[in-house]
Amino acid sequence: MNRHILALLLILGSLTALLGQGIQDSYLAEMRGDYPNALAITQKLATEDPDELFYTMRIAWLQYLGGDYQNAQISYNNALTKLDHFDAQLGVLNCLLARGDWSAALAKSEQLIARYPGNTIPLSKAAYAAYMKKDHALAAEYYADILAAYPWDLDSRAYYVNNLYLCGNINEAKLQYRTLKKYAPQSQVVIDYKGILDK
Repeated sequence: MNRHILALLLILGSLTALLGQGIQDSYLAEMRGDYPNALAITQKLATEDPDELFYTMRIAWLQYLGGDYQNAQISYNNALTKLDHFDAQLGVLNCLLARGDWSAALAKSEQLIARYPGNTIPLSKAAYAAYMKKDHALAAEYYADILAAYPWDLDSRAYYVNNLYLCGNINEAKLQYRTLKKYAPQSQVVIDYKGILDK
């Protein structure tokens, strides 16, 4: 067989495979860490079904995984025009955090806390944004709210201890440290504050 014909057949086969790719192929590409290909497949599916919210959300997610936080945020906001739901709101918040826009992330977190009371995800995001803004007293408040709902969330308790200490609330930091040390002696915060909060 002529080499040119063979090359043409290979190209046509590759194009046919690409055109025939479905959502499963996007998942497989994502599992391999091939986010550009996973995104390209999903974008093609979205052009064929532009009103499908799932594809809009998946595009946003893959853009986020690929580090394109600006476009991911745009895609999540696009999803919100189709349906205002928690996952897309959280996607916007995650993009703000990933971009280091701590003030906007804190404002978005507070908005979600008001809309979804009792949901600890926006509480933890707010705590992180406050910590990054070096507002340790506010971060401690958010961790206290998480612990009120989940007292055995020892990771949150560790962050609580750290922020209490950093904002100068030493007595409460010592009290929380003792609890953390009792139940999670391997915690990095216990190790870091050994000899400081043991006194």
